[in-house]
Amino acid sequence: MYIPFIKNQGRLFQYLATFSGTFSVITSGINLGWTSPYLPQLLAPTSPIPTTSDAGSWCAIMPLVGAPVGAFIAAILGDVVGRKNTSLLMAPIILLSFIGMAFAPSILLLSVLRFIIGATEGALYTVLPMYIGEISDPQIRGFLTSMVAIAGIAGTLFINIIGQTYSIFTSSLICAFVPVIHFLTFVWMPESPYYYIKKKKFENARESLKILTGRGDVDEEMEELCTAVERQEENKGKITDLFTVRGNRRACFIFVIVCVTNKFSGKNPCLFYTTMIFEEAGSNFSSEMSVIIYCAVELVVTLVATFVVDRCGKRPLFILSTLGCSLSVLILGTYFYLKNFEIPHFTESWGWVPITSLVAYNILFSVGLGFATVTVISELFPTNVKTVAAGIADSFSVSMGAIASKFFQITNDEFGMFVPFWAFGACCIVGLVLIVKFVPETKGKSLEEIQFYLNGGNGKEKRTCVNK
Repeated sequence: MYIPFIKNQGRLFQYLATFSGTFSVITSGINLGWTSPYLPQLLAPTSPIPTTSDAGSWCAIMPLVGAPVGAFIAAILGDVVGRKNTSLLMAPIILLSFIGMAFAPSILLLSVLRFIIGATEGALYTVLPMYIGEISDPQIRGFLTSMVAIAGIAGTLFINIIGQTYSIFTSSLICAFVPVIHFLTFVWMPESPYYYIKKKKFENARESLKILTGRGDVDEEMEELCTAVERQEENKGKITDLFTVRGNRRACFIFVIVCVTNKFSGKNPCLFYTTMIFEEAGSNFSSEMSVIIYCAVELVVTLVATFVVDRCGKRPLFILSTLGCSLSVLILGTYFYLKNFEIPHFTESWGWVPITSLVAYNILFSVGLGFATVTVISELFPTNVKTVAAGIADSFSVSMGAIASKFFQITNDEFGMFVPFWAFGACCIVGLVLIVKFVPETKGKSLEEIQFYLNGGNGKEKRTCVNK
């Protein structure tokens, strides 16, 4: 409920709810980045868990394979038990999975447990962007939704740091504390008022709004939200509505553009095989230090980007990011191509190129493409189809990530590392053209205004449920 003795609450609980909620996504970053420090150890002759290259590659993409399962479950639970409770349900599953990884005796069991954590990732990426988009004011929504990406990057950096020092057993037990912290902090946060209104629990929605806005009088906000939800709920959301309703079709098309550009810029392969890429490059820096620099730069730049996204707008950042990513991976691919010619002293003279290109890629990816998919999910889909859209969107996203990762492994094994990086650069160029032409700016617009735009600017007369 509203806390009257705290003066100037303002948006305090919007920030607290976002930070405590996205803390769960740290486990996603840990799981996705886990193979970077540990896959080379598993493939080594001295590995305590003997692993083949093929088994290792499947272990790497298990989080992406598991994510659609969790996404579809969360798409149902998000409307049944709420966005907040669905997120909380993931915590004990993640806790038990990390404990299981500490004692796993085989690569098969490790893969299964990474699949399970990947399923919770799919669930979290389905409900959290939805939750944050619904609890946040338009002026800070871009900043808050980008916290999801930051939490994932922080998890990846964390596992790469401790992975240089600790064994799988020790690091898994350390990581098991993360879902505990998430649960103990997020359990006190308010549920989305959109969810309460959707369930006709108007007094609960009013109390939630009081907490989130820091004001005792929320009649105006209640009227606006009720009008928006009622308009969006006039037709019960179905999967077919994603393709038969004009605004939903446009939202799906925009999501496909930013998602395919995001995944086929090469992000997942760089995440899974970071250490191996630096080892293959023969960089002037050690592969371990290069990985830490790579992840740390991404975290810092993404943090900076969160403070400018609501000022600069998202569309200009998407364009800048895509252009920069294309140039970075094309340069990296050219380095690997020239390296194949075994030019004397090539790596000594140009050994700075791999880490420079990858760090530049990370910087430019982080300022736009890194949070593009989360932004689209949280902003562009109406309430009546949001959970279904989020589940399908996350499933599509991780499927594209899995395909990009296997494409990297297969083309690298068959032709060399320059082929996948050149292909990723070409995909970025195509994505850039499509983003410029079709992706709109949502800066400063309410969720209702965005829906008006996607549907051609036509709306219906407002209704009120403020006194219901």
